[in-house]
Amino acid sequence: MKKIKVSKYLAKTIEKLGVTEVFGVPGDYSFKLIEAVESSKTLNWIGSTNELNAGYSADGYARIKGAGVLITTYGVGELSCINSLAGSAAENIPILMLVGMPSTEKILKNEIIHHNLFPPDYCIFTDIFSKITAKAVMLTKSLDINKEIDECIEELKRRKSPVYIAIPQDICDVEIDDNPSDINIFSNEKNLIKAADEIIKALNSSQNPIAITGSRIRSLSAVNKLKSFLAKSSIPFCSFLMGKGIINESSDNYLGTFLGEYVDDKLYKFIKNSDCIISIGTIFSDFNLFGYDLKSDICIYENYSVVKNCSYENISMTELLDTLNKNILEHNKISFKMHKIYPKTESPRDVELTSSYLYARLEEFLESNDILINDVGISMFGIAAMTFPDELRFENQYYWASIGWATPALLGICLADKSRRAILITGEGAHQLTIQELSNIISKNLNPIIIVLNNYGYTIERTLSKDFNAKYNNITSWKYLDIPNIFGDRVFTGKATTEKELDDLLKIVKIEQTERMCYLEIFTSADDIPDFGKYAIKNLKKK
Repeated sequence: MKKIKVSKYLAKTIEKLGVTEVFGVPGDYSFKLIEAVESSKTLNWIGSTNELNAGYSADGYARIKGAGVLITTYGVGELSCINSLAGSAAENIPILMLVGMPSTEKILKNEIIHHNLFPPDYCIFTDIFSKITAKAVMLTKSLDINKEIDECIEELKRRKSPVYIAIPQDICDVEIDDNPSDINIFSNEKNLIKAADEIIKALNSSQNPIAITGSRIRSLSAVNKLKSFLAKSSIPFCSFLMGKGIINESSDNYLGTFLGEYVDDKLYKFIKNSDCIISIGTIFSDFNLFGYDLKSDICIYENYSVVKNCSYENISMTELLDTLNKNILEHNKISFKMHKIYPKTESPRDVELTSSYLYARLEEFLESNDILINDVGISMFGIAAMTFPDELRFENQYYWASIGWATPALLGICLADKSRRAILITGEGAHQLTIQELSNIISKNLNPIIIVLNNYGYTIERTLSKDFNAKYNNITSWKYLDIPNIFGDRVFTGKATTEKELDDLLKIVKIEQTERMCYLEIFTSADDIPDFGKYAIKNLKKK
């Protein structure tokens, strides 16, 4: 059989994942891995500004493409992005992480060389990553290397979760069989049939079922099959915040975004009175529930389902929805008028900008087919009350909730899909953590719209703190509009402090974005909080 170097085998494995961009930071132990990527005709190396940003970019990329790849050097490199990989694990984002290690000879001699602990421990980092990945392995000559790599890819695909492979420098040059496996994941047929039967039985015997859609419905095929399921069954459905926009909000049986009892408690009562709640890809977390206690009778996840407390393992969401679509009966349609929270904006005034006007105007600015990205912060509560246009894709990391994720994730998202307009809404505090990745966004000729909400500190932390004015929630003031020009001149910048300035700016941006990146600084006062945010945070603080 034809042979191939391990580094080249890994490059071919990446190609088979459908990935074209690989993120990371070079280091002397990882050169051979990166060189294999650069020698590929289809792979592009994206040199990130630091490893944490590389991990966030790979995460954003994977949300669109279905998988992301990250390469770092041993020790200092890999540990710098452990937070990003943990976030990917928490939110079921498939990331292949490759780490270049010192040579086998140095490992066996336990040599004291750079990037190690003292005394040296060459296995400790693989062990650390084994706690947060679906599979972590360090390749050695004694292992069946083909098998180890293929098993990692199988776990990545089956569990939709990160995997980690550490490769010593000399192992990169070891020759193995050139036969990367075509890894196709199929459901356990017995479990699939049983789960589908039990779900249909529960739904058919229900008088008032309701479905809740969540953020873990990511693959296009799963979204399309879910659309068919909801249309064919006529089951009314709502979304939690993290899953907004997964299914078009104009759908006949859409009840709205769950916002507790804010403004209108009709949806909350509907859910509480349901005799069969089916959740699809939903995370029942505090930022989704806003302090409310809700549970589901049926939970469908990427690779397993739970029906009436009985778990069915190794069944894919896509195949299960496909099976349900063949057998589900139509339910009685209900009349339920969704409450629109933001009114149409009137003629903008020359008055201080507040969140009530800001989010209403941003809602009007959004278009069908946009990708909206939001970092954790006070803006998430303003967005929660929006009504989205059809086919808008909404990406957030509200479960792991690591501020700073969104700016480098924007880079990955834009590289994964250049055909759609991407809009980032981030607070200035989160933005400061990872702002360096603007350099890559500009240098790669990408044209997102970045909206930096400047409210003079960590406003969401202020609201959660005992003392709203505590100094530890202050941040250093930056001249944000000066920063993008450090990295290049393909940037339109602008700021708004009033309703009129915001309205004028968004009209200009709609045109400018077709040619270059648009970078906006939007000011509100430090104590300006979206109305829903006041309500939600009050509920969350009770817990």
